[in-house]
Amino acid sequence: MKKKIVILDHIGGGRLANQLWNYMGLYSYCLEKNYALENYAFFDYINLFNIPYPTNPFIRFFLYTLNQIKFYRKLHVYDYFLRMARKILKNKILEDDRVNPFYLPPTSTSEPEIVLKNKTIYTSGWLFRNPVGIKKYREQIIKYFKPKESILKKVDSVIGPLREKYKNVVGVHIRQTDYKVWMNGKYYFSQDEVRKILNEYLKEFERKPEETVFVICSDGNIDESIFSGLNIHLPKGNLAEDLFTLSKTDVIIGNDSTYSAFASYYGNIPFIVFEREGVEWDFYRDKSGYFENKKNVLVWY
Repeated sequence: MKKKIVILDHIGGGRLANQLWNYMGLYSYCLEKNYALENYAFFDYINLFNIPYPTNPFIRFFLYTLNQIKFYRKLHVYDYFLRMARKILKNKILEDDRVNPFYLPPTSTSEPEIVLKNKTIYTSGWLFRNPVGIKKYREQIIKYFKPKESILKKVDSVIGPLREKYKNVVGVHIRQTDYKVWMNGKYYFSQDEVRKILNEYLKEFERKPEETVFVICSDGNIDESIFSGLNIHLPKGNLAEDLFTLSKTDVIIGNDSTYSAFASYYGNIPFIVFEREGVEWDFYRDKSGYFENKKNVLVWY
């Protein structure tokens, strides 16, 4: 029987993109070692993808099927499940330290001892990373995390007409809600600040405004008057639709976030990060596809 890795939880980073970075780091590790992989913690988002459900019928029912019912979620059954699981499986749980990246093979040259000693290993945390692995197994990862056909059709309905009308299609991700307060607003940029950055982009990369459209995705309302004079499109999709819409643009300009970074990886396009002291445009001038962006600190490469 194959050795198996099970993602037990994602403590510290539960939203979609944080989970995806963790997930694909572990997935590429399993590809490298020919291990099986299951994710017990992806029940919030699995319906957006074609990813296989856990094989255990108990897990499928109590964590996946019932978690679609709002009342059941309010009972916090997943939290009780985790408490019980940690007591029973304490000698088989591989944990990150919640602060620093935990590098896995092939990025790391060695495997954790707990993996070598057990047939089934459970991971706890959200910072399992594999920068070498996600490059090596890019083709398999793109296929594995392909979204549902309905999402792809929605993305095509947005991007297709824009491609016919404009030479340059630029994705813009403006994170608002939680970024206004998280870390005292360190990574938050107002829409006025974003407008200035977009003006700089046009100038620095010699893009003609009439040939360029900015596809703006955000978790908050956009004041279109702030972007007057620019061609903008507001797709207003759901979390996954916006994510994969960004991945289909030519370049992404946005807040330092795992969300924009995943779209950059999936679409193999550059990601220009908002910077408080001003964007270092020369740093991005030779970038034509996805790269390990050291300015994107929240991905923890």
